[in-house]
Amino acid sequence: MGYEIFLFLALMIGVMWFTTNRGKKKMAEQRERMGQAMVPGTSVMTIGGFFGRVVDVDGDVVTLESPSGVETIWLKSAIKEIKEPPFAPAHEDGEHLVVPDDASSLTTDPPAEAATTEPEDRPVGDPADDPERSEDQGPRPGPEPRA
Repeated sequence: MGYEIFLFLALMIGVMWFTTNRGKKKMAEQRERMGQAMVPGTSVMTIGGFFGRVVDVDGDVVTLESPSGVETIWLKSAIKEIKEPPFAPAHEDGEHLVVPDDASSLTTDPPAEAATTEPEDRPVGDPADDPERSEDQGPRPGPEPRA
């Protein structure tokens, strides 16, 4: 009776080893195929969700170009899959976005229509004096009274 338990246990360990080994081999084959398909011009997605186009592959390092034209360096293991971005490129004709080097084009002045509007007058005082506030709304939010 004792040997049957050991036989069953050995069989279960063998099945678990076989299934995990098989999964690892499939993953290795998939990574190998993806590595061969990553050539300059291929769109990829990283494990962090960054979409970019492959510019250069050098061993385990991949240079990706973002849709705005910025190049970043990634480990090849950080590339999740070869995938086109789910959004349209910034320019259909292949041009890159122009990003200014300084903030001189930014203004701190509010738009003209925002400058002419005045803040809405609100009643100040006891909540009981507020005709728009009904009894079922409860007290107004604010600081807690001190004891």
